[in-house]
Amino acid sequence: MTRDELNDALLRFGGKLERWPQPERDAARLLVKGDAVAAKMLSDFVAFEQTIAEAVRSEPFGATEIGTVLARLDTAEAGWRPSTRFWIVSAGISALSFAAGFAAILMVSSQDVAPSLMDLASGQVNLGGLL
Repeated sequence: MTRDELNDALLRFGGKLERWPQPERDAARLLVKGDAVAAKMLSDFVAFEQTIAEAVRSEPFGATEIGTVLARLDTAEAGWRPSTRFWIVSAGISALSFAAGFAAILMVSSQDVAPSLMDLASGQVNLGGLL
């Protein structure tokens, strides 16, 4: 194994030689034993991997944090319930909508409008079996 092959294998398999395939592992160990530059390449790569692993390692998520999240979820779930005012306002809006539609049908029916248009406005139109 050459230094270039060692460099490619480090990038491909990582710095832990025990995880490498057997032939590459044996060749790398032989190279590292006989070549100080190759040994430094391996040790630098292992140090680099450890630095990266420590940089991305997250803090442990313990029972305290889990309890806090669950408590907030329970609070948020019980936080809003429809009040009486909500139901009264909703019923009022529905009644106004019904009254506006009824008034519109009365206004259209008092004018000279085709019966099919009146059926369409009142929702009783026959669309040839499409609905």
